[in-house]
Parts: sequence; structure tokens; C-alpha cells
Amino acid sequence: MKIKSKRHFLWGVLIILLVEVVLIAFISNLQVKLAILGVLNLALGIWGYRALNGLEKSNEEIIRIATHKAELGITSAVNTLPLGIIAYSESKRLLWANPYALLQLGESQFLQSTVGIQQLIDVSQKNKPWLFYEGRYYRLEVDYDNQLIYFQDVTNENELFEQKQAGRAVIGILSIDNYDEATDQLDEKGVSYLNSFLTTYISDWMNEYEVFFKRINSERYFFACQYSDLVAMMNKKFDLLDILRKATTEQDVPITISMGISFGEDNSAKIGKVAQSNLEMALVRGGDQVVVKPEGPHAKAQYFGGKTSSNIKRTRVRSRAIGTALRELIDEADALFIMGHKYPDMDAIGAAVGVATLGRLRQKAAWIVIDPDKTIPDVEKAIKELHKYPELAKMIVTPQEALQRKSNSSLLVMVDYNRPSLSISEEVFQAFEKVAIIDHHRRGEEFPQQPLLSYLESSASSASELVAELIDFQASRENRLTKIEATLLYSGIVVDTKSFKVRTTSRTFDIASYLKAQNADLSLVEYLLSSDLHSYLEMSRLISKTEYITKDMVVVTGSQGHLYDPVTAAKAADTLLGLQDIHASFVITERTDHAIGISARSNGSINVQLLMEALGGGGHFTNAAVQLKETTVAAVKERLLQIIKENAHEIHDEA
Repeated sequence: MKIKSKRHFLWGVLIILLVEVVLIAFISNLQVKLAILGVLNLALGIWGYRALNGLEKSNEEIIRIATHKAELGITSAVNTLPLGIIAYSESKRLLWANPYALLQLGESQFLQSTVGIQQLIDVSQKNKPWLFYEGRYYRLEVDYDNQLIYFQDVTNENELFEQKQAGRAVIGILSIDNYDEATDQLDEKGVSYLNSFLTTYISDWMNEYEVFFKRINSERYFFACQYSDLVAMMNKKFDLLDILRKATTEQDVPITISMGISFGEDNSAKIGKVAQSNLEMALVRGGDQVVVKPEGPHAKAQYFGGKTSSNIKRTRVRSRAIGTALRELIDEADALFIMGHKYPDMDAIGAAVGVATLGRLRQKAAWIVIDPDKTIPDVEKAIKELHKYPELAKMIVTPQEALQRKSNSSLLVMVDYNRPSLSISEEVFQAFEKVAIIDHHRRGEEFPQQPLLSYLESSASSASELVAELIDFQASRENRLTKIEATLLYSGIVVDTKSFKVRTTSRTFDIASYLKAQNADLSLVEYLLSSDLHSYLEMSRLISKTEYITKDMVVVTGSQGHLYDPVTAAKAADTLLGLQDIHASFVITERTDHAIGISARSNGSINVQLLMEALGGGGHFTNAAVQLKETTVAAVKERLLQIIKENAHEIHDEA
């Protein structure tokens, strides 16, 4: 009803009511009064009925008009807005598409078949549901209940996002490895020539990417650039590593470089701090590589280089300093707990016993955590030997006993590993606030948060070598290694060096000589590392399944469902490596914990660590491994072969 009509109706009602009041007041004849009132009320009722009926018709008309306009608006929006709409059937066939969808995708495979519709649905389920088609980016959404697909052109937004990403700040630190060792024997003229030589190559490379850089000191450079420049460097896999390594080799100067790089959208102080941490990671992993990791709590690191085995970087001064720091941590703790990796080998056991010796030298209670249900034959023999010595036997505790004995001031020492997930008991690891690490494996992305001490030396042959060296600095004529302690440490070195055949340095032989002087029993070492007949036959059966990958690489796959202990697989890989013209061997088996494991070995000409890291594992240039869950032996083999193919030009030592 219109506003004017409403007013007329109200005025009419008011007038009739006034008339009725006058009649009641001035007409005394009751019959006349009732008749007039009846007529007036009847007229008022008819008038009200007509008014209400008109109102209903008016509302219906308004609703009809509004509905019609809404339908026109929806139709216009569906047909004219830059939003694609596709309706599909249960069988993923196209039922209908609006004009925009036909304009953008009408000639594409996506609207021509059920496979195309399914592809659109699959794209929408990804974390970044973007479809790239004919130079344009489209964002997809699917209404599964109504079987509708919506898509919108986000090309301009994507370009702005990429521009923002490309302009992110990048901070890097370049370090010259072994600079002190290289210049130690040079005179001033030689040092000046070397500095000029290095600066020329580094500055030429930086200028190629239009990077701002500044030399901080004789062995460090600082540089800054944009993310787009960093992408160009990564695409060429930081070819400065190879260029400089080749140039220094020709000059007979054993120098490589390492870089730590970070980027992000936060302030420069945080980015620079992560860059420094990345450089430290590159150095503890052996140098000659680049670590790129963005600033952020869940960022993932990328590794480039690492084609050469680690050079000796540790010195006796550093070892003594580490020994002093560890001694202070032991003195501050009320008790010492030592834990190796899952299914510990003789190196982990030897290093654990060695750290317990350090505790004994400081008159501290020491406990070695071992899960009796997760041991290998060599370790079982070693534990039996330990039980012949009551003072050592009482140190061995289960994970449950360790949790009961620990206190807030207790110290946990991780030996022969640095990844928390590889702990004998992750529950025990998580229970400790104070953690120290002694390991000879390269550091990976997974690492304990803020350990009190981190002694990672990838140039060392074994964790036992590192621990024995620390003992050498702290032992005295009165407090020294016992025969069994020296024997177990010696066993750890023998295992990881394959009887001093690989990864040995002059330091390794120095420590072996020290342990022999402490009455290490070589006959007991041979017994502890010997195989029984069953293990030997298992190893022989594995070796009989050897297949060539390339002319110098072989792979062995155990039967699915047949469980092998890690030692059998490792010994099979070692045995294959000793054969003529075999430079790398890979043994894939289902382990006793039902994970699929790869034992990888190399004679030093192939970087097996890079391959295992690509699968989520790690280790050394010549000795690495990985354990994968919820997969099969065949699937792991296929993945390994693919990674070897992808990294064919990266895994060979070019030094």
C-alpha cells in the first residue's frame, strides 16, 4: 500500500470514530443510535477489508517484482561476472557451464572429458589450488554437495605476489674453509697473492648476480641481494663451489668455501641470525657446501654442494676446549645419562662407555641407556662382556629406569647421532632439559633445540675417536682408562673405519695408539666384531641378490617380509664395497622394527650421504643410511634408483 493510501485510511477511521462519539453524546433515541452505528461500523469494516486486500496485493506485487529483479541479477551475474561456473554429473561429465567458463576453458580438455573434470577437482584439493592454462592462473573451488566448480582469474594477483616474493631480502655469509691451514706456511707475499686470487673469483661471481658484498675479515664475506638473485644462484647450484674448488686444486691449495644464506619478510636482524646459523650448519657438515634456509619456525633447509669428503678441521686446541666445557657440564649435573641411536652399534656403545668414563673421572654417577629388546648381536656380546665387570654392569639401565632416576639437574649426552628421532627412547630424550651431543655425523635439519654443548666433527672417523681424545686430555696416571673401556672404544673405531681402511686420519691412528697403550685387547675386539654362522649365511644370501645400477654401483634388495638386523645389511654393503670395480653399494632390507632400511657405502668417489639425505636419512660421504616406514622394499628401491638418476652429476667427488 502506498503511503498516501495509508494516510487516507487512518483519517477515515478517525472521522468515523468521532462521528460515533457525537452520536453517542447527542442522540438520545437508542434505536436510531444503534442503526447509525451499525451502518458506520459496516462501512468501516468494508473499507478496512478492501484496504487490507489491497495491501496484500501490493505486497505480492512487490515480492514478485523483487523476485524478478533478483532472478535477472543472478542471471546477469552468472553470465557477465568474471567468474567461471561448471556443473558436472556424478560421472564427472560436463552438464552446464556459464559463458565465462566456456570463454576461458571451452576449447580445453578440461571440459571435453571426465578426465578433465577430475583434473580440475584434483587441482582444487592441493594446498595452492591454482590452474595454469594458456598463460593465465585460475584459482579453483569445488562445491561437492551441489557438484559445481568455481574458478577465477588470479593472474594479476599472482604476478603481484611473485613480485613481492622476488623482492624479499636475502642475507648471506661466505666462509673460506681451511684458510688458516692454507696460509700457515705461506709468507706475506704468498698470503697476499692467495687473498687476491680468492677475492677475484668471489667478486666476479658476486658481480655476475649483481650482489652487494663486503669482506669482513680474511676468511669471511657478507653479502645481500634479492630473492630473485638467490633463485638464479640456486638454479646453477651455486657453481662458485665448483669453480673455486677446481681453481684452488690447480694452484695446489686445499681451499673450499661454505655459505649460510637466509631470506624472509621479517626484520634483517632475524634473517641475519638464521644466515649465521646456516653457515655453522654448513661447517659442521664438513664444509664445501651451501645451506639455504628461510627465516621462520617451520622453515626447511636446502643443501647444495658437499661433493667432497670432509677435510680435517678440528685441532687439539678445539678438542681440549670442548673437553673443558663438557667437564664443567658434568660437574654441574647430579648425574650423567648417556644414550646412543636405535639399535646401537659398537661405535655408539664404545662412545657411551667412554663418556661414562668421563663421569667416573669427575666422580659422577653415570648411566648408559640401552633397550634390551632393541640390540644387535655385536652389542649383545659387548653387554655380556660388561657384565663381567660389576662396576660397569650396574651402569646399564633401561629407558624406564632412566626416567625414574633422572632429576631436573641431570645431563643427557647423545653419542653417535644428533637426530632426536633416532634416539633409543624419544621419551627419555624429551624428558631432559640439559642435553650435550658428541657425534661424527653431519648435522641435518632435525636437531635438538639449544643443546648445552654440540661437538660435531664430521672429519672424525667415529664418535669413539672423539670421546677417546677427550679422555686423553682429562685422564691422569691415577685416573685412567680400564682395559675393557679402552677395548670398547677401540672396537668403535675399528667398526666405523672398516679396520682402518676408510675415513682414517693421522688423528685416528694417534687415538688408536693411545688406546692400545691403555691395554686395549685386540683379540677381544676381534671376538666382539666377529659374525656367527647364521649371520654370515644371511649376509651371503643377500650378496647373492646383487644387481648393477651402473658399472661401479650395485644394489641388493632383501625379500619383503624377511627381517634383517641392521648389522647384517651393513656388513653386506661393506663386503660388496671390497670387491673389484665396485665404488658404491646399497643394501635395502626390511629391518626387525619393520621399517625399510638402506645401508649405503662408498669408497670415497661417490657421495652416498647426499643420496640418503634426499630420502630423509643422512650420514657420511662414504657411509650413510636411511630408515623409511609404511613402504615396501620394491618401492624404496625404485625411489633410490630415481634419486641416483636425478643426482648423477652431483654425487661424484670432483676434488
